[in-house]
Amino acid sequence: MKICDISSFYSEQGGGVRTYHHAKFEYFAKHPEHQYVLVAAGRRNTRRVVEGGVVYTVRGFPVAKNGAYRQMWDWPQIRRILESEKPDVIESGSPYLDGWLALFGRKSWNPAVVGFYHADFPDSYMAPAVEGLPRALAKPFVGFWRKYVKMSYARFDATVVTTRYVDAKLHGYGLRNTVRVPLGVNTELFHPSRRSQALRDELGVRPDQKLLLYCGRFSSEKGIDDLCEAVRLLGHRSDLRFVLVGAGPWEDKVRAAVEQAENASIQGYISDREKLSSTIASADAFLAPGPYETFGLSVLEALSSGVPVVSADSGGAGEMVRSSAGGVVFRQGDGEDFARAIDSLVSADTCMMGNVARRFVEEDFSWDATFDRMCTVYEELRDAKRSGHRIGTRRLASLGGAGRPGHDSARAVGSVSADLARGA
Repeated sequence: MKICDISSFYSEQGGGVRTYHHAKFEYFAKHPEHQYVLVAAGRRNTRRVVEGGVVYTVRGFPVAKNGAYRQMWDWPQIRRILESEKPDVIESGSPYLDGWLALFGRKSWNPAVVGFYHADFPDSYMAPAVEGLPRALAKPFVGFWRKYVKMSYARFDATVVTTRYVDAKLHGYGLRNTVRVPLGVNTELFHPSRRSQALRDELGVRPDQKLLLYCGRFSSEKGIDDLCEAVRLLGHRSDLRFVLVGAGPWEDKVRAAVEQAENASIQGYISDREKLSSTIASADAFLAPGPYETFGLSVLEALSSGVPVVSADSGGAGEMVRSSAGGVVFRQGDGEDFARAIDSLVSADTCMMGNVARRFVEEDFSWDATFDRMCTVYEELRDAKRSGHRIGTRRLASLGGAGRPGHDSARAVGSVSADLARGA
């Protein structure tokens, strides 16, 4: 089977989406019975062969100030790539142009086309964009994008989601073609043994301090307001040390909060996975304030490293933390409650909580399991397409997968209801 991913969300400076695609290449390098092609946005059109597959970059215009993210636009080039590769399954990784490029790029053959719901964009991107407008204007705007999700993703043969939270949310929008495939983690790379006293010293952590770590983009959808508030409230405490790893459009806001704190610092984006894994394992608590994570790969990496997590009580991150019992949650949008949750966690037995977190990951998550399940789903979609049939919603649901985060389904649905009521 040949799979072709089209994703403008992929960036070499990216986070979870980058990790997902790199893990996919590693998987297909071990499975030569399949072929894998990634089409990503870049400055120019290129093609290169890598271990596990082929990478094309297609010209795209920048959608971030630093040029890290681009939206591909060269439709003729994408059409040429698809006609040349003729994949059995096309996976669209972005809700914007990518999905339409995938759907309209399959004229001369009949592949299955799948949408992967990487980002909860109506609430994480669109709602913040109109936050200052009157509700009478903001609500219809966000409502339009929720209807767009249903209209655009319903055109796919299936929509891949990674948590019950997202599954329930898309069902709330009226979408019914979802299949759940939880993501995985490299449990050897993200391991408690990566903890490093030398690295803690390098980060300025004293023996009597707890290291509180944030790793992610400095942007609104990541809960940066709550993070900054927690730093302001707790950054003076001599027993704590905040280290915030990342970059992004809200970096000035983060720096302003750090400058007011006695025990906080910013580290730049870490591209080296070995260093990132050691940094996470060296923390005493991992901070995940983003309320709209569709899965929360960084949270899973922290849990795999034996590091307990403080997360927002909604989204995939909250679902993961509750299910693992490897951390605590706070009310999203409430920086004071975030600070209280951090204080509660560091006052508890973080070693015991970290051990619980590690066992949770070992029992249920691996990239091999993720992509084995994904290939099973995609093969059935391919076979159905060849026979001229469409897989029904019940069959898609039965193909979707396991993973203990599913045990939190009632809270996931409750969290979704709160999101929809907010207004959004």
